Amino acid sequence: MTKKLAFLGYGLRSRTMLQAFREIEADISVAAVADPRWEQIQKETAGDPLFAETRYFETADALLGACEPDGVFIGTRCPLHTPLAVEVLKRDIPLFLEKPVCISEAQYRTLREAAEGKLDRVVVSFPLRVADITVRLRQLVESGALGRVTMVQAVNNVPYGSVYYHSWYRDPSLTGGLFLQKTTHDIDYICHAAGLTPKRVFAHTEKLYYKGDRPAGLHCPDCPDYRTCVESSYVVGRLRGEDVQGDCCCFAVDTGNEDVASAMFLCESGAIISYNQNFTVKRTAARRGCRIIGTKGSAEFDFYTGVIRHDDYAFDQTATIQIRPTGGNHFGGDRRLAQDFMNLLAGGKPSSDLSGGLRSAACCLAAKRSAETGCLTEILL
Repeated sequence: MTKKLAFLGYGLRSRTMLQAFREIEADISVAAVADPRWEQIQKETAGDPLFAETRYFETADALLGACEPDGVFIGTRCPLHTPLAVEVLKRDIPLFLEKPVCISEAQYRTLREAAEGKLDRVVVSFPLRVADITVRLRQLVESGALGRVTMVQAVNNVPYGSVYYHSWYRDPSLTGGLFLQKTTHDIDYICHAAGLTPKRVFAHTEKLYYKGDRPAGLHCPDCPDYRTCVESSYVVGRLRGEDVQGDCCCFAVDTGNEDVASAMFLCESGAIISYNQNFTVKRTAARRGCRIIGTKGSAEFDFYTGVIRHDDYAFDQTATIQIRPTGGNHFGGDRRLAQDFMNLLAGGKPSSDLSGGLRSAACCLAAKRSAETGCLTEILL
């Protein structure tokens, strides 16, 4: 039976995930869309069979008051994730919730309370957790081949860093900061794969590159260096051929966001997770992955290469596992998320539920607080 979905916010992430539903040939239709841009979206989706019977609303409240969909997808900007999730949870409708699930400690407490007894009614948008390479890494850990996990060394060198300074992402009041935007993915897949629960964190951030003395509110096309500045929307998009989202000046006084960060998470087992993220690298310098070190062996991998290296101490042996790309966004993870949500709609239990979303948010909020205070900080799970 066709499942009727409602989208609260129909921006880039909602469109991307709808494409993933198409790729797995999910039996769905779009029953309703709520978005301030609803008139434009209605024009853009005209003729699309998935939108043949769609009702359009300006607000989420209006949609939720008028429709009874089989599932709801929340793809708004970050400050609205928690309040809208609370409303959907009240109605006990299966929910696909974009990350971060919250952007403040107050929102964290509100969402945790609203989700009591309903954690498995939500799929959280953590595609890295369900990507094939992460699933294989988790199997390796669970097999006992690594022994007791003692440390995880993780890195995320982001080659599309300008995205977080050109567009609305540059405003920490809308994102909660880059721990909640990026680390939220990484700490989730690390804890999931390595079987760890962080309890305390010490973190530090710096802003070293994406800063300057250009006037607040400056947009790239209005700058005399539009065609020569290495981070202008023109150079990034037209000359380097990279993703561009927005054209605000990356070197203005109002850029916001740190561009380098480190965090050390201390886990309840005694294991340590060291994590570093950097937004100044380009192209082939991209790295995203980790090394899990155990008492019997270690395993390391990189999402970009799709390769897992397993070192077995007892046999002095190294094995390489090549995970072949399955296509789609987030290293194939978006398709897995789409399947996960369809399983939830069919009455099953999701593999990326709200418990992981809340844990990740708690870790990132604590890291943010640690960076602000310079203190080792408890993670309030």
